[in-house]
Amino acid sequence: MTSTPLKPDSEFSRAVFKLIRPHIPRERWPVDSVRGRFEPAGDGLWLKADFDDFSKDYAELAALLVREARVDLVLKSPVAAAAAAVVRAKRWRDFALYAFLPLMFAIPLMAPLSDAAMRLATGLFGLDLVLLVGWQISLSRKRSRMAQERFIANIPAPGLKISLGGSSGSLPFGEEMPDV
Repeated sequence: MTSTPLKPDSEFSRAVFKLIRPHIPRERWPVDSVRGRFEPAGDGLWLKADFDDFSKDYAELAALLVREARVDLVLKSPVAAAAAAVVRAKRWRDFALYAFLPLMFAIPLMAPLSDAAMRLATGLFGLDLVLLVGWQISLSRKRSRMAQERFIANIPAPGLKISLGGSSGSLPFGEEMPDV
């Protein structure tokens, strides 16, 4: 699901600019903003990026820098909620997965103690198995929803004048518009 492109003065666009600006020479930037397509990947822990207005080498470098920023950039992106839902579901699925083997081996170990202890261990194992399957299904659904979350962001170019705070009027006291 692609939403409207983020403007160059958005928090995410500025974060990407601060990330890639030191690595790409100023003369390689276009005059206007750089258009980038982003999508979450890796269980929501990093972003895949594709930049249009850079040469192939600089576009790959910028995409690598976005990937290496990992969670810090994901949290500022519009897909942060979907990525957080995937991480939470994965955490609960892992909890049920790590409880699976100890509970499975507890059943024969409880049998010599008493039938009630064996039944309790069997019941806990069955409950954990149901939770494990449920969390895996939930995780699969949340991953597929997150994979559909794509967005476009316009990254400001060096020297591009942007408005701060979304105000369209003039700045107070005759101040100049800040450069990026």
